[in-house]
Amino acid sequence: MDGTSPGTMDLRLPRADLVLWLRLPRLLCIARVVLRRIRYAGRSRPEMADDCPEKIDLEFLRYIWNFEKDEVPEVLEGIVKHGPDVPVFVLDSRRDAGALLALLERRDTD
Repeated sequence: MDGTSPGTMDLRLPRADLVLWLRLPRLLCIARVVLRRIRYAGRSRPEMADDCPEKIDLEFLRYIWNFEKDEVPEVLEGIVKHGPDVPVFVLDSRRDAGALLALLERRDTD
């Protein structure tokens, strides 16, 4: 499953074995959104539906910028309420994410 929508935590967390939370810096997230917009201007990304062209707007940028303040408290509350026994691993840098991927790749080759 993907996403941090607090509105569906009650459905998702009881079914989860593990939570991997990519909690990357907001400037990195904004930079990636802008670069994605440039790369896929006027067309859909490969992992998106054909009729879903890449776009960017002020509302989405505000959402990213304010995510820690506006969304994280609800996410944390949802984890405590609906998944208190689910292990949560927070990856808050590219280095953390890269280390996890490297570890998983090593396991696949063993």
